[in-house]
Amino acid sequence: MTPLLLTAGATRNPVDAIRYLSAHATGRTGVDLAARLGASHAVHLLGSAEACLRAPTTLSTEEFTSTRDLMARMERWITAHPRGVLVHSAAVGDYEADAVATKIPSGAPELVLRLHPGPKIVDHVRTWAPDIFLVSFKAGAPGLTPDALEAIARAQLVRTGSDLVFANVIGAIETTVLLVGREGTTAFPRRSEALAALCARLPRDVEGAR
Repeated sequence: MTPLLLTAGATRNPVDAIRYLSAHATGRTGVDLAARLGASHAVHLLGSAEACLRAPTTLSTEEFTSTRDLMARMERWITAHPRGVLVHSAAVGDYEADAVATKIPSGAPELVLRLHPGPKIVDHVRTWAPDIFLVSFKAGAPGLTPDALEAIARAQLVRTGSDLVFANVIGAIETTVLLVGREGTTAFPRRSEALAALCARLPRDVEGAR
């Protein structure tokens, strides 16, 4: 079976020894996909702590923490499986703080954090493995129209060299979902239908991965 890496959940970029920056992402969609694909692919789930807890016990799992930790783990797997499949659904933090190793004292009237952009992991995938079959995810801002969502998803398709982009609007993942590919875009009224269509379009043998 074709090896498949599926990322799920949200990164946790540290602020100090106990605090971190993260996103509201449980990894439910990624874990759902991993469960669906287990019969047709050799799935390895690279997930947040919450996503790994949600995963079936029969699934191969590995936990990530920060954006840079996720990036390093992805690079290791991808370079070892350059003709596999990557379904990158994790919510990756866009910004990092200048973290301190100790705990920032409590009780201050104000705390100012300086943030700087973190690495865009998906932009590196093709440099690690030009022939991998790449599915990236794009979450649009609440209230985004389907046309606007398609435009930003297609821009990501071109920028990253993705084979497919699974796009949704935050807060409306059950009703506004697009699957954007090189030949066109398909809209789905329900999340479950979009996930089924995505699974059907993934290659099932290594030679046909891309």
